[in-house]
Amino acid sequence: MFGFTFFKIKGDSMSPKIPNDSYVLSCNWFTNLFLAEGKKIVVEHQHYGLIVKTVALVDHHGFIWVKGENSGSISVEQLGPISSNQVVGRVLSVFVRH
Repeated sequence: MFGFTFFKIKGDSMSPKIPNDSYVLSCNWFTNLFLAEGKKIVVEHQHYGLIVKTVALVDHHGFIWVKGENSGSISVEQLGPISSNQVVGRVLSVFVRH
Protein backbone atom coordinates (compact mmCIF):
# COMPACT_ATOMS: atom_id res chain seq x y z
CA MET A 1 0.00 0.00 0.00
CA PHE A 2 1.40 3.39 -1.05
CA GLY A 3 4.74 1.75 -1.84
CA PHE A 4 5.38 0.49 1.71
CA THR A 5 5.54 -3.21 2.54
CA PHE A 6 6.35 -5.26 5.65
CA PHE A 7 8.41 -8.42 5.24
CA LYS A 8 9.06 -11.08 7.90
CA ILE A 9 12.67 -12.20 8.04
CA LYS A 10 13.33 -15.93 8.02
CA GLY A 11 16.88 -17.08 8.65
CA ASP A 12 20.05 -15.72 10.18
CA SER A 13 21.91 -14.39 7.13
CA MET A 14 21.37 -10.76 8.23
CA SER A 15 21.83 -11.42 11.94
CA PRO A 16 22.62 -9.69 14.26
CA LYS A 17 21.49 -6.47 12.50
CA ILE A 18 18.24 -8.06 11.28
CA PRO A 19 17.55 -11.18 13.36
CA ASN A 20 15.38 -14.14 12.42
CA ASP A 21 11.63 -13.55 12.94
CA SER A 22 12.00 -9.76 12.87
CA TYR A 23 10.18 -7.54 10.37
CA VAL A 24 11.44 -4.93 7.94
CA LEU A 25 9.52 -2.02 6.48
CA SER A 26 10.45 -1.48 2.87
CA CYS A 27 9.67 1.27 0.38
CA ASN A 28 9.83 1.01 -3.40
CA TRP A 29 9.89 4.76 -4.09
CA PHE A 30 13.04 5.97 -5.86
CA THR A 31 14.79 2.75 -4.84
CA ASN A 32 17.53 2.93 -7.45
CA LEU A 33 18.43 6.51 -6.50
CA PHE A 34 19.36 5.41 -2.99
CA LEU A 35 21.49 2.37 -3.85
CA ALA A 36 24.86 2.66 -2.19
CA GLU A 37 27.25 0.48 -0.26
CA GLY A 38 25.84 -0.48 3.14
CA LYS A 39 22.16 0.12 2.29
CA LYS A 40 19.72 -2.71 3.08
CA ILE A 41 17.46 -3.78 0.21
CA VAL A 42 14.79 -6.35 -0.58
CA VAL A 43 15.61 -8.34 -3.72
CA GLU A 44 13.71 -10.85 -5.85
CA HIS A 45 16.64 -13.20 -6.48
CA GLN A 46 16.40 -15.61 -9.42
CA HIS A 47 17.54 -18.57 -7.31
CA TYR A 48 16.89 -17.69 -3.64
CA GLY A 49 13.55 -15.89 -3.98
CA LEU A 50 12.67 -12.85 -1.92
CA ILE A 51 15.66 -11.91 0.25
CA VAL A 52 16.94 -8.97 2.29
CA LYS A 53 20.62 -8.15 1.86
CA THR A 54 23.15 -5.35 2.22
CA VAL A 55 24.55 -3.62 -0.86
CA ALA A 56 28.24 -4.53 -1.09
CA LEU A 57 28.94 -2.72 -4.37
CA VAL A 58 27.27 -1.16 -7.39
CA ASP A 59 29.68 -1.88 -10.26
CA HIS A 60 30.47 0.26 -13.31
CA HIS A 61 27.91 -1.71 -15.36
CA GLY A 62 25.16 -0.84 -12.88
CA PHE A 63 24.93 -4.33 -11.39
CA ILE A 64 24.34 -4.57 -7.66
CA TRP A 65 26.35 -7.00 -5.57
CA VAL A 66 24.78 -7.91 -2.22
CA LYS A 67 25.87 -9.68 0.94
CA GLY A 68 24.53 -11.01 4.19
CA GLU A 69 25.66 -9.66 7.56
CA ASN A 70 26.29 -13.06 9.16
CA SER A 71 29.53 -14.95 8.49
CA GLY A 72 27.41 -18.04 7.69
CA SER A 73 25.51 -16.23 4.94
CA ILE A 74 25.87 -17.06 1.26
CA SER A 75 28.85 -15.23 -0.24
CA VAL A 76 28.65 -12.21 -2.54
CA GLU A 77 30.00 -14.37 -5.37
CA GLN A 78 27.38 -17.11 -4.83
CA LEU A 79 24.57 -14.54 -4.88
CA GLY A 80 25.99 -13.01 -8.05
CA PRO A 81 25.10 -9.67 -9.58
CA ILE A 82 21.58 -8.25 -9.20
CA SER A 83 20.00 -5.98 -11.79
CA SER A 84 18.11 -2.91 -10.65
CA ASN A 85 14.79 -4.39 -11.81
CA GLN A 86 15.22 -7.17 -9.21
CA VAL A 87 15.22 -4.64 -6.35
CA VAL A 88 11.81 -4.74 -4.68
CA GLY A 89 12.54 -1.93 -2.22
CA ARG A 90 14.94 -0.43 0.26
CA VAL A 91 14.70 -1.22 3.95
CA LEU A 92 13.55 1.77 5.98
CA SER A 93 13.25 0.22 9.41
CA VAL A 94 13.73 -3.03 11.30
CA PHE A 95 11.28 -4.24 13.94
CA VAL A 96 12.78 -6.88 16.21
CA ARG A 97 10.38 -9.31 17.77
CA HIS A 98 11.08 -9.98 21.46
